[in-house]
Amino acid sequence: MLLETSTGETLTQPRPAVDTAVDVADGAAAGALAGLAGAAVMEVFQTYSASLFQPSGSKPPATEQAALSAARLAGSVHLRRADRRVGGQAVHYVTGTLVGAAYGALAETAPGVTRWRGLAFGLACATLIDQIAVPLAGFARQPLRYTLRTHLYGFASHAVFGLVTEAVRKGLRRRPPIAVLDSRGERSGVTIEDVSVPLFLGLANGQRTFTPPAAVTVAAASSGLGLEGTPLSFLTSKWTGAIMSAAAIGEYIADKQPGIPARITPAALAGRAMGGALSGAAAARPGRALLAAGIGAAGALAGAYISYKARAALARAIGRDAPVAFAEDALSLLGSAALAGYAALRENQRQSRQDLPLAA
Repeated sequence: MLLETSTGETLTQPRPAVDTAVDVADGAAAGALAGLAGAAVMEVFQTYSASLFQPSGSKPPATEQAALSAARLAGSVHLRRADRRVGGQAVHYVTGTLVGAAYGALAETAPGVTRWRGLAFGLACATLIDQIAVPLAGFARQPLRYTLRTHLYGFASHAVFGLVTEAVRKGLRRRPPIAVLDSRGERSGVTIEDVSVPLFLGLANGQRTFTPPAAVTVAAASSGLGLEGTPLSFLTSKWTGAIMSAAAIGEYIADKQPGIPARITPAALAGRAMGGALSGAAAARPGRALLAAGIGAAGALAGAYISYKARAALARAIGRDAPVAFAEDALSLLGSAALAGYAALRENQRQSRQDLPLAA
């Protein structure tokens, strides 16, 4: 691997053992964003090509039937037509994001899945999801009961999804052949991870005040986030982790009680912003703590408003708040744990690379 110092000197560094966990996590994140973009372009393609293919799809569409099934599991017996349509779109985009994440992770260890610039991936999605999984789930008729035009429409739509997903994933995962180092041997400049990690931690903080701080504290006390000797070194204490975890559990219980103030009140927003700043700074690379704190605080404020509106809309649609609240707990907890774990893996990888000697 070639490295260029701040003085312009090019050095060679023995390539360290690939940290598969970090690469797979990076690939999954890039794939998730790419899958979201692919799902959006796929929807546009379907809108404008339906008149050409004239597909004889199920009524209502499979995505809306999936949304209705999810609502029934949550305790709702009926969804309004408008809510069912929005739910169907949500199923479409969530599926695209999850499939894209799996594809991005797999591409890191099995590059052959990206063949034909993502076309093979798109055709595989059409076969495995549309032709097999959806009928088996009862959301569509058996494939032989649809016209040839309908099948061509489905395969063409997923081909577009695959091509767009791979193009975006490849752009996000493009690695420069030469990395620029500063005087301390650190890679200079702001990376995508420097923005995305604190941003998503902040968004999770908008949902729950104490969950992301608890996650990064546990990561700092166990795997390590490189906080020793910094103002945030108190987060490496197991006692801090225990206190934060207890506060997070208490918040889960309090959130389900009647009369709790809304998260968009000034006091609640202030607490979430401080939690987002703390989480973002703790998970940041060396020298990026202030930037990450600002991004985390902004993400927390945005996440509070977004999650407040989303929870109210979902609760109104299904007629119950409790299932939405528990789903929000799970989303905040799993997201925070994944981001804190990724930050710990990245720090361990950085430290191992620092220990490698440079050879001219």
